[in-house]
Amino acid sequence: MQVSAREHCTFHLSLELKEQHTNTPLDLIEISLVAITDSTRRLQAFTDENGRCTFELLCAGAYRVELHSLAYEDSVLQVNPEKDSSLTIKLAHTHQSLHNVTVIGKKTDELLLPKDQLSADENNAHLGTDISSRLKTLAGVNTLANGANISKPVIHGLHSNRILMLNNGVRQEDQQWGTEHAPNMDPYENTLTVLKGAAGVRYGTDAIGGVILSEPRPIRSGSGWGGDLSMGAYSNNRMGTIAGMLEHRFRKHPEFAFRLQSSARQGGNYQLPGDYWVANSGIRELNYSGSFQYRGAHTVADLYYSHFGNTTGIYRGTHTGSQGDLLAAIASDTPLIYSGFSYKIDRPRQQVSHDLLKLKVSHDTKQGTFSLIYSLQHNFRQEYDVVRIDNGNAQLNLTLNTQHLNLHWEHKDGAGLRGETGVEAQYQHNYFRQGDRVFIPTYYGYATSAYAIERWEKERLSLEAGVRFDYKHFDTYNPQGNTLQNVRYLLDYKNPSATVAARYKISGNLSALLTLSNAWRAPQASELFSAGLHQGGARIELGDKNLKPENAYNSSANLVWQTKGLRVDAEVYAQRINNFIYLSPSGSVLTIRGYYNTFTYMQTDAFLRGADITAHYDAGIHWRFEGKASVLRARDISKNDWLILMPSDRFSGSIRYERSLNDHFRDCFAALNGQYVSKQIHIPANFSDLDNLMPPDAYFLLGAEAGTTCTIRKRSINISLSVSNLLNRNYRDYMDVFRYFLNQQGRNFAVNLRVPFS
Repeated sequence: MQVSAREHCTFHLSLELKEQHTNTPLDLIEISLVAITDSTRRLQAFTDENGRCTFELLCAGAYRVELHSLAYEDSVLQVNPEKDSSLTIKLAHTHQSLHNVTVIGKKTDELLLPKDQLSADENNAHLGTDISSRLKTLAGVNTLANGANISKPVIHGLHSNRILMLNNGVRQEDQQWGTEHAPNMDPYENTLTVLKGAAGVRYGTDAIGGVILSEPRPIRSGSGWGGDLSMGAYSNNRMGTIAGMLEHRFRKHPEFAFRLQSSARQGGNYQLPGDYWVANSGIRELNYSGSFQYRGAHTVADLYYSHFGNTTGIYRGTHTGSQGDLLAAIASDTPLIYSGFSYKIDRPRQQVSHDLLKLKVSHDTKQGTFSLIYSLQHNFRQEYDVVRIDNGNAQLNLTLNTQHLNLHWEHKDGAGLRGETGVEAQYQHNYFRQGDRVFIPTYYGYATSAYAIERWEKERLSLEAGVRFDYKHFDTYNPQGNTLQNVRYLLDYKNPSATVAARYKISGNLSALLTLSNAWRAPQASELFSAGLHQGGARIELGDKNLKPENAYNSSANLVWQTKGLRVDAEVYAQRINNFIYLSPSGSVLTIRGYYNTFTYMQTDAFLRGADITAHYDAGIHWRFEGKASVLRARDISKNDWLILMPSDRFSGSIRYERSLNDHFRDCFAALNGQYVSKQIHIPANFSDLDNLMPPDAYFLLGAEAGTTCTIRKRSINISLSVSNLLNRNYRDYMDVFRYFLNQQGRNFAVNLRVPFS
C-alpha cells in the first residue's frame, strides 16, 4: 500500500512488520505517520498481506509513527528520514523489538476524568490489608469501616451503591449495598485505578461517585516461565499472608499463554492501644484465579476464572441486650467484653464466597476493534448470629447470581476522531433460604443499555462527549405481614446519562481538564424492602417502597502543573444529587436478639462540593516529598442543613529517601509519613437527637517504612518493613460504625517479602 504526502517532497519510507517469533508478515496493522513540526500533516494506512506499507513524497524531518493493533501494545515511535528509507519492525505479543526508532510514548483510550492510581507493586506492598484500606492512601478516597477487618471505599463522600468496582473488566456484583459488606475481590498483582466523579456513560448506572478498576498485569509477552512468591507477617493481630503467581507462554506456540495465582491470609483478634484485645475479630481468607489466553495477529481470546473466600468475625460487644448496655458500651473507653488473643472465629461472623467466570473475545479490523464479553458471577453470603443453641446453621443465606453480556466497538478514523459504542444486557437472581431471618426479598433483575462515546484530539486540545440510555426492571417477591405472605412488586426504571469533557495543554508545564456529567441509579432492593437486623452494622434497617431514582449532576475542574522535580494535581468538584437516598436514625428497639438502633431509608436533595490536592517533589535523586489534602462539604438542600456521615477533612504528608548502595542492595529506601484527620463539625443541627455519640475528636497518626531489593545468587528479593500508628494513639474515626464500641487498631508492625522469578 502506498500513501503520498506533499508533491514537492521526494523521500519515501517503506515499513515492513513481522511477528518476532515466527517472522511471518503482519497484515492489517494500522499505521499513522505524523510530522512532528506540523501535526496536521498526518498520513494513515494499513499493512498489506505481506506486512508492508510505503509512505511516498515525504519531506525531510522528524515523524511520529503510530502503530495500533489489537494483539500488540499501541506505541508511538520517532523516525528521521533524510533519504529513501526502509525499516523492518518485529513485533511480539504486547512486546516490540524495534530497530533505529525511539519509543516516546503510548496511546490510551481512557475517559477524561480525574483519576489516581496504585501500581501493582504499590498494591502488593500491603498484602495484609483489604482493597479499601489500600485505596485510602489516594487523595479523595476514604473508607467506611466496621472495625479493622471490614471496610469499603468512599470517593468524595459516596460509597456502596454509588461506587462501581470492575474486577478484570467485569462489573462486580456482590451485595455491595451493605455498609459492612467489603468488596469480595482479591487485588493481588493488580493495578488499582480510581476514576473520580460520575462515570455512568461508560460503566453504567450507579457510577455516581466514581469507578474503581482492578486490572491484572498483562500476561508475559515472551515465551517461557515467570512469576513471584510473596509473604508477609503482621504483629498486631499476628496475621500471616502468602501469595504466588505462575505464568507461562509456550515457545512453540507463543500465541497461547496461561496464568495461575493464589493468595491467603489469616489473622486473630486485633489489639487496641492499652493491650486490649477485640473479641472475635479474626479473619481467614483464601483466593485463587486462573486465566488462559489465545493471542493471534488480529484476534484475542481470554478465559478467566477467580474465587474469593472470606470468613470474618464481628466484635461480640456490638450486639447489646438493652439500652443500658448500649449506653454503657458507648461511654466506655475500653471493650466491655474481655478477651485474650485467639485465632478462633465464633458468632457473630460473616462468611462470603464469590466466583467469577469471564470470556472475552476481541477482533481487530480496518473498521476498528470489536469485543464480546460474557461474565457469570455467583455470590454466596452467610451471616451467623448469636443464638442460644448453636446448630451450626447460618441465620441469613443470601445468593446472588449475575450474568452480563457486553458488545463493544472501538473505532478510529485517522482525523483525530476516535470513539467507542456498545450495548449491554444483565440478568440477576437474588434469593435467601427458607427459614432465614427476613432482611431483603427474593428478586429478579433485568437490565439493558446502549452507549456511545467520541473523542477528538488536535495538538493541545482533547474533547470528549458521550451518551447512554439504561433500562432496569425488578420482579420482587417481598414477604410481608405476620404470616410473611409474598407480595409481588414489578418495578421499572429508565433514564439517560451524558458526559462532556475537555482537556487543554495550556503550556509545557500546565494542563487543565474540565468535566461535566450526569448519572443516575435506581433504588436497590435493600433500600426498598429491607426490614430487619443488619448484622454487621448492628442495627435494624427499614426500607421504603416509594423511593425514587437518584439523579446526579457533576462538574469538576482539574489542573496539573509539572516542572523538573515537581508535580501538583489540584481538583475541585461539585455534585448535586436529587432524591439522594440515605439512612436516617429513627429510634431504638428491643428484639429477641438484642437492643439495636433503628434506621430508615429516606430521600432528600443533596449538594456535595470539595477539593483534592496532591503534590510530589523530587529534591535531587535521593529525596522525595509528598503532600495530600482532601476537603468535602455536603449539604442537605431540602433541610438547609449538613448531611450526616460524611468524611471530615484529611491531610497527609511523607518524606522518603532512596538510594542504591551497591549491586547487592539496590533501590533502598526509608520513609516517614503522617496523617491528620480533623473532627467532623459539619453535622446536622439536631445531631444529638439522631445519634447516640457525637463525632470523635481529631487525630494525628505517624507511620514509617523501609525496604530494599537485595540480590542473592543472582536472585532479586524485595524486602520491606513498615509500622502504622507508630505512636500507638488511642483514637476513633467518624467513618467507622464500631466507633460506638471500640477505639481504632493499635500499633502494627509488618514485614513483607517478594521473590520474582523468570
